[in-house]
Amino acid sequence: MARLSALYATALFDLIEEGGAENEALEQIGLVRGALSEAESKRVLVHPHIHPAEKKEFFSKAFKGQLQEHLMSLLYLTIDKNREAYFLPALSELKLMIERKQRKTTAKVTSAEELSKKRIAALKKLLEAKLSKQVEIITKVDPSALGGSYIQVDGYFIDRTVKRRLKDMTADIKDGRGGTQ
Repeated sequence: MARLSALYATALFDLIEEGGAENEALEQIGLVRGALSEAESKRVLVHPHIHPAEKKEFFSKAFKGQLQEHLMSLLYLTIDKNREAYFLPALSELKLMIERKQRKTTAKVTSAEELSKKRIAALKKLLEAKLSKQVEIITKVDPSALGGSYIQVDGYFIDRTVKRRLKDMTADIKDGRGGTQ
């Protein structure tokens, strides 16, 4: 699936880049991904018993005047080829391609409790300095982390949670290292 999604994304990227509409495409990708995260829209997209013409009509009404022709064409192409499951992965890949070109990235930060705006700003500044890119931070709260946070960005995973440290200490004790560090 990844290979075909990447091919769709690459072809669309070339068209968008040629037209100089990267920022507009990023906004629209966010709109589409948000709309398709709703259960009803996603159900219509991948439902095997809904005729392709009905799917196209549904999405034509849903996105009327909101999407570039290229994005709608990709949606229709995946519907016509019965490859609707490739549409969202292709958009995700396209988003990454545009962000790479613009030296942008997204960091997903999960913490045990809500991070303050000051803490998010400091983290953003640190990541931008380390990565030499503009960084958008998406936060999530997961009380099971017990404390601390973990960050996913550009293929890196930095885990500084209390939960991880407890697991490491337990493993050290089991391995006979005693956990004294």
